[in-house]
Amino acid sequence: MSLLLVELVPDEADRHFRASSYPFLMGLARPLGWRASWIALGVRYDPTLSYALEPGDLKLLRAELRRRKPDIVVLNERLRDGQWTELGAGGARLVYCPLDEDLSALGRFVKEHLGAEGPGLDDPYLADRVRPGFARRVINAAPWAAAPPIRVVAGLRCSYRKRLAGLPLYRGLSLPLRHMGCSFCFAGCLPEQPFARDPVAFAAREAAAACRARLPAGLERRFVFVGHELWRRLEKLACALSRQGVRAAELGFMPRIDEFLAARAALERCLPRLAARGLSLRLYGMGVENFSPAENRRLNKGISAAQVHEAVRLIAELSRRWPRHFRYPSRHLSTILFTPWTTPADLRVNLRAIGRCPLIHHGSALGSRLQLFPGRPITALAEADGLVLRRHDDRSYNSGCVVAADQEELPWRFAHPQTAVLWRLARRLSTNRRGLAEDDEEARAVAALLPPQEGCPEPPDPLPLFARAVALMAGRPRIRSLDRLLQGLGRKS
Repeated sequence: MSLLLVELVPDEADRHFRASSYPFLMGLARPLGWRASWIALGVRYDPTLSYALEPGDLKLLRAELRRRKPDIVVLNERLRDGQWTELGAGGARLVYCPLDEDLSALGRFVKEHLGAEGPGLDDPYLADRVRPGFARRVINAAPWAAAPPIRVVAGLRCSYRKRLAGLPLYRGLSLPLRHMGCSFCFAGCLPEQPFARDPVAFAAREAAAACRARLPAGLERRFVFVGHELWRRLEKLACALSRQGVRAAELGFMPRIDEFLAARAALERCLPRLAARGLSLRLYGMGVENFSPAENRRLNKGISAAQVHEAVRLIAELSRRWPRHFRYPSRHLSTILFTPWTTPADLRVNLRAIGRCPLIHHGSALGSRLQLFPGRPITALAEADGLVLRRHDDRSYNSGCVVAADQEELPWRFAHPQTAVLWRLARRLSTNRRGLAEDDEEARAVAALLPPQEGCPEPPDPLPLFARAVALMAGRPRIRSLDRLLQGLGRKS
């Protein structure tokens, strides 16, 4: 059988994770007696995660199918119905691959969707037995597709668990859980399904195999390591990578803030060794979520404001001492500022803390809101409080929690009318304006309150204006529209 893996690579750096299973599908080809190849197309990111290829790219892909004549074409992203049908008309069977971080489902996917047979496919440690293959060719001219980060998945992302019996907000909801992590995330609710007997050795072997594959000249290998065991055993992973000959590479991790602080001593020992081997450490995506104690109890984040500020100081210290080998993206701590329960008092707590935290992007924070998905604990809490709606008024928002086109977000309302007005302002002050009409009159009115500063290339900081709005709301609680709020902030009638 001939198998063609097609990887669509969005030009959004945080979305380069949908082909984690491809190296293992390539590695399975030889023992299964298949001919397999892997091609990639750079595409512009679509927040709906349902892609329509540009005419030129569609032509390139059709030409590859005619030349290779594959029996099965696997895609890592959804295509719009018309293009999916058109490509399938050539005789190949098109299959969407939903595998992401659960490589324990590798054998099941191969059996059920690719039609392979064999007793070894039922082995939950199948991925551990496969020698991954990274031979890959980019068929269009998109520069971001040449060498995206290589995602090395070696287990569940997060180990954070709390007993449901110890969480008063949730224990009365009759959830079919004994433990949960962050209430908006599935990771803390899922049972551990290991697919690697030794996660460190598994990750090191995959990284070494990737390094043996060709890389465009002058580019550094970039890895994103997923699996809580890998961060906890960072020193052992560094030694294993060294033994496997991994050099000149960036090692990316997304620990929780408390996990980062717990690794302080290990980082002190590890960074000199990494530097000596030409390796650098990159942290990304650590979440503050919310500084309000009341909000964080609902989110079950388990992080205090004191820990956030301590982590910021440690990041600054390590960045100063190891400028080439410890990397943290500028203003990259994530937040969930608005939830269905947010009050103006919660916003005041957050604004004070965000103002003193240099690693939070103010424009991004103001546009951050909770996304509710079926089956998650916080969704059950919102339903119990009558805050879930039937209809959406904002389908364009995607914080990164939506990872597949068929993933359903549930709409919700604010319990406090004042907060609903403040959200309308915050969104128009933020970097999250996707979905707003180009002629949005409220957006123009808000922009008039923040004129660009002469000689300053950066847009004005929106946080002070929003803090004024929150204070104004406290003194004038009857305000129920953005227009009235803007008038109070100084807009002429």
